[in-house]
Amino acid sequence: MIQPITMITIDDTHFKSDLTLADILAVKTKADILRICNKLDLYVSPNLKKDETARRAALEILHHPIHVLSQLCKSELQLLDKFVKAGANQYIVVKQRKTLYKLQKFAIVLTYEDNERNEWHLLMPDCVRESLATSYHAYLQMAEKGVKAPSPKELRMMSFMQHLMNDNE
Repeated sequence: MIQPITMITIDDTHFKSDLTLADILAVKTKADILRICNKLDLYVSPNLKKDETARRAALEILHHPIHVLSQLCKSELQLLDKFVKAGANQYIVVKQRKTLYKLQKFAIVLTYEDNERNEWHLLMPDCVRESLATSYHAYLQMAEKGVKAPSPKELRMMSFMQHLMNDNE
């Protein structure tokens, strides 16, 4: 049986946001890293050692932010907006939920659990925040208008069709 993807928890809120995504992913098992890539429709070879798998997965996620953005719902895009506006070393506090945010499942935020207050204190690494900040606003606007954003696969197909149309002119 495949275990569900879990969030990465931290013991306190003294962590800074200058962490690398590769270092965060390296905390997970190689199988978890590959499942995250699979869910994001990103390819990383399964034949690599764990550290290289984490490094390549981080590169793919950071270089292709729309693969993450296209997976997020309106509330998660609004949460991402808070991270972008807050800047470096800022924890975003949210009420604990029974289901994890996709940001937690994809290991792109660290979570401190304050069980006494029933809160999560979320920290997003600078590299992730900066990568997602380049394109998230368009996805947030579409979500707020109730428009389904195109998937990366659909965007590639539209780009291909546009390229074909330009070649035929």
